[in-house]
Parts: sequence; structure tokens; C-alpha cells
Amino acid sequence: MYLDKIYALQTGVSLKVSTMALQEFIANAIRTKKFSELASIRSTTDLYAYLSVVVCAGAEELIKRRQRWINHKIKADLIAGQPVPFNTFCNLFWRNLDEDDPDGDEWQQLIAGDEFYSQLTVLLHKLRIAERNLQHFKGAMPDLSLGSA
Repeated sequence: MYLDKIYALQTGVSLKVSTMALQEFIANAIRTKKFSELASIRSTTDLYAYLSVVVCAGAEELIKRRQRWINHKIKADLIAGQPVPFNTFCNLFWRNLDEDDPDGDEWQQLIAGDEFYSQLTVLLHKLRIAERNLQHFKGAMPDLSLGSA
């Protein structure tokens, strides 16, 4: 799974994992010269707090299948195509229930794959570059574009 790229699941749900909040966080840290904020992100799993999931199509059917675990706010965001925090979206899927609903199994496979981990590793390296630039008062923002060209 590549970040910021739309994926179509077998159930008809299409979604993407967005890095927009992380890019804004880094840009703000660079703008305000606060590299200590960037230092708090030490691992790929720390990046999860700055990722979101946007459901581009099939939200209504996903909501029907996952209705017991979706609160009103998440439901409204999913239907409106608004970002949902990555960890919140992950919590919609329970391994033991995925036999009845393939969304969760497919989602788990996408985020457990080497591609996803590789993308997070590249993103973490770019974050380190931004942090080093700030420490050296260069203030240059690295290219955070991660889409497949």
C-alpha cells in the first residue's frame, strides 16, 4: 500500500491513507523553527498519529458492515469523505469478525505489507531530514510527496 494513493478493496470500498496532517505538522515545525516537535516522532508507528484514512467510495456499505463499531462522528466523516484518524479507522476492524466481512482482512493485509512499511520508513527518513535542517537553521522543507509516479 502506498501512502496518498487510492486503493479499491474487493468490497467496492475505495480509500487512501493520507499524509496531509503530517505534512502540515512538518511545515509548521519548519515555519516556527520548533524541531523539538519533530523529535517526538521516533518510529514508524509514531507516524500513525499523523496519518488519516479517507474513504472515497463505498462508505455507506462499509458503515452498514461495521455499524456496531462506528460512532456518529466517524460515520459523518466517512460519508462526507473527510479524513478519519488512522488508528480510529484501524479500530473498526476486528480479526475474528473478518470472516464475515472481507474489508477488515484486506485492510489488515494492506497495512501489514512490505510496501506500507517501506513508505512509512521513507516518510520517517524525510522527517529526520527536516529535523536536521531545522537544527542547522537551514529551514528547507524536504519533498514529502510519496505518491507513485
